[in-house]
Amino acid sequence: MKLKFVAAVIAAGLMASTGYAVAQAKADADKPEPPDPKVIETIFAAFAGGLPEKWDRAWVVVAEKRAEKGARDFYVECLFSVPGASSLGKPNPSCDRKIIFEEVWSLNKNIPSREQRRWKAATLVFTADGKFELSYDYEEAAEPTAEKKKTKKN
Repeated sequence: MKLKFVAAVIAAGLMASTGYAVAQAKADADKPEPPDPKVIETIFAAFAGGLPEKWDRAWVVVAEKRAEKGARDFYVECLFSVPGASSLGKPNPSCDRKIIFEEVWSLNKNIPSREQRRWKAATLVFTADGKFELSYDYEEAAEPTAEKKKTKKN
């Protein structure tokens, strides 16, 4: 009798741990894979030429414009900040928006869930020490974040 009880407890434990393993595998399958370093390098190279000698952070934003008739349309911003300046960023005039869009869009292949590929904005931030961070926003696209040009009134 005791032997049957112990066997039942062991079987229940194995089933529970198998269920946990399956659930963990499914959760891991929904996580995006790390981006290909060559894609990240290509994105950086597409706007690095316009960075000043002393920059602190540089980032690209690929964001969806308001959709019309179901078609998705995007804009690309390339921004940077220098040490001690505003964190809003200044526009980078030397920015190959076409390459940046194509490479950021290609990162979708690393996202397993179709729903997660419906992001509204992707932001890729580089720091001067060689690190980067990629994030996706699923809310409505915000207005561009570059500093507005100030005009003098005489």
